[in-house]
Amino acid sequence: MNLNSRRYGTAAVAGVVAFAITYVLIYALTISTVRDSLLTGVAEAFGDENADWKVVGWLVFNAHFVTTTVTIDVPLFGGTDAVNFVAESDSLSAVLYLIPPALLTAAGLAAARLDGVTEAADALRVGPSVALGYLPLAVGGAVLFAISIGENSGGSPTLLTAVVLAGVVYPVVFGTVGAVVGAVLAGE
Repeated sequence: MNLNSRRYGTAAVAGVVAFAITYVLIYALTISTVRDSLLTGVAEAFGDENADWKVVGWLVFNAHFVTTTVTIDVPLFGGTDAVNFVAESDSLSAVLYLIPPALLTAAGLAAARLDGVTEAADALRVGPSVALGYLPLAVGGAVLFAISIGENSGGSPTLLTAVVLAGVVYPVVFGTVGAVVGAVLAGE
């Protein structure tokens, strides 16, 4: 295995770890609120038992500024709406928005430090590679966190924004910031 493959592999693993810890932290901070929510109760009443972990997934994407597309098929009251529950709920803290950038920056920093990156040019190659691990989990999460209620109602993270914003933009930007910080710290 050559040095570049190792660097990209380390960064990809850091991306996987960042996504997993993001979910775990947001789960820990929000699960009591989610379990008490009307949305979870409705989803469970219509057959999606234990929907709370999926609703937490929505909040993970909402923390990346990815909306949740909710469709309600009820005459006179139905429709489709894009919602960011973190922004629209008084019971959820805006601190959730800080978790993905902080963990992705840490992932970039860790990847740079583990690979002994000391030059900014190398950091600019390693940092964006955090997306190699983060993107597949963002795509998988956008699909896995879908909730169906009845035949035509439900919700899920908005797929295109989940892929582009959460899966590519966030890890590339913050992974790079972390890698550059790691290179600067190593060079001192």
